[in-house]
Amino acid sequence: MKKKRMTLLLSLALAIVLLSSGCQWTPTPAETMSSTDSDAQQEQIDSAVFPKDKVIDVKITMDEADFQDMLDNASAEEYKEASVNYNGMQLDHVGIRTKGNLSLRSVVNSDSDRYSFKLSFDEYLNQTLNGISKINLNNNYSDASYMREFLTYELADSVGLPTPGFSYVNVYVNDELWGFYLAIEQIGDSYLERHFNNSYGALYKAEMNGAGSDLTWLGNDPDSYTGLVMKSKSSNDDVLIDMLDELNNGSDYEKVLDVDNVLKYVALNVVASNMDSYLGMNKQNYYLYENKGVFSVLPWDYNMAFGGFGGSGILIDEPTQGALAERPLIAKLLEVDKYKERYHAILSEMLEGYMQQETFNERVAQLQDLISGHVKQDPRPFYTYEEYEQSIPTLTSFVEESMDNIQQQLDGTIPSAGDGTGSGGGMGPGGGGGMVPGGNTPTNNERTTVDAAPAVNTEPSQNAEELPEDQTQSSDQPPSDGNQPVMPQDPVQNGQGQVPDFPQGQMGNGFGGEFGGQMQGGPGMGRPGDRSNGNAEEQGSPKEALYAGVSIALLLLSCLFVTLYKRKRL
Repeated sequence: MKKKRMTLLLSLALAIVLLSSGCQWTPTPAETMSSTDSDAQQEQIDSAVFPKDKVIDVKITMDEADFQDMLDNASAEEYKEASVNYNGMQLDHVGIRTKGNLSLRSVVNSDSDRYSFKLSFDEYLNQTLNGISKINLNNNYSDASYMREFLTYELADSVGLPTPGFSYVNVYVNDELWGFYLAIEQIGDSYLERHFNNSYGALYKAEMNGAGSDLTWLGNDPDSYTGLVMKSKSSNDDVLIDMLDELNNGSDYEKVLDVDNVLKYVALNVVASNMDSYLGMNKQNYYLYENKGVFSVLPWDYNMAFGGFGGSGILIDEPTQGALAERPLIAKLLEVDKYKERYHAILSEMLEGYMQQETFNERVAQLQDLISGHVKQDPRPFYTYEEYEQSIPTLTSFVEESMDNIQQQLDGTIPSAGDGTGSGGGMGPGGGGGMVPGGNTPTNNERTTVDAAPAVNTEPSQNAEELPEDQTQSSDQPPSDGNQPVMPQDPVQNGQGQVPDFPQGQMGNGFGGEFGGQMQGGPGMGRPGDRSNGNAEEQGSPKEALYAGVSIALLLLSCLFVTLYKRKRL
């Protein structure tokens, strides 16, 4: 009898060993990273990957035929293999593809080949660039100043919002200068680990293909929230439903939200006059990250900030395009006096800090000194160099007017709220008028218009984890009528918010250009998604198999122990 028991115990031990040998596990950075390690990693990333005081080179080397095929079939957004020297750091077998939706199609249907690109360092090998798996090379679509997104992310960082890495870069392809771009870290594991000391929480992105998400209560079925697309590999859907339930139907907001983070996010978009966000009619361009049941809002996509829609102000206590009540993340919090007071304090901190006019103008001048030579040498710009130069004083004038408007609202000199219907299409106090881009048309030697965009596939058969991360990004969505707008308009060019010459039928919702309508359909929130930087573990990964195997083995051992113990007692 003892021999049989020993044989069974040895068999179980052997099973555990076999499971372990096939599923070797090492701690992830989030499980070992101390705050000191996180700070050191951030400093390393700031200096080597995303410096703010210089323009770095990103040199892409790939087969000429592959690159030409990528350009010729840019809408496919298929990865090609390349070698990348990023600020002196060499990585081979890197994935590169075009990225974007409306901006991509606008370039496809023009005489330009100035595409945005996505670099995926771990596409073919298990490698990263200082822990970062994916970086976007943004082509500064619709921004003659080249500064809007850079400035907004600096503002976000100045008040402690979790901000992705960003830096100006010159992009070279096969030793040819391709263009002057802005590199942006893709929100993913490295970003989450640095800002939250973990990357295992649920990650969602509000995307326009699901009509965005205002976070109003739609019931207990997670699939009802189609505008929230899951970007983590898995999620306990209850945690999202619990947050939405408490936000809409409860009052203990701090149980489910990092309230200070939310207030900073709202203030950021108000100060940056950015309606291409939760505040705008498309209710998009933000991430939600859950950390131990508490959600934070992550800032994303600011090329339309600081005048991207014209206008010079917004009602700070009613900052929505549409009814305030339809944005519970703002309406519910601002109903609480202490949160409203804190929100106003954050606005004041921004106005007295980064956005103080002298400070802001000085920063713009510093950036102008930094980038002007590179803008001048850009071989395929959307705008002439003269239009770039003209955009700078218009940008600072816009900001001066906008900050003065916000300060007057904080002082009580002018109203900070209206009748609950929101700030209106025109963004100014009292609303009125459609919020539309305006200004001079970017040039590629001549203005380019197109008749129609390629059809957008809305078939539900494609798994969410097969979707490119940026396939449904904000300002890159084609209008629902299928018409293709002109190449990007830049209202900061003249600050007048004048209506550009858009094709007929694109102004029905009060937007022009990139916001000609709403997309229909899109992936449901409940499907498995793609962790943005590619580091998230696949379902059924070795680590998960190890956990499952060890759990089963321990359960069997427990049952065996109980059985033997009972027999011994008998």
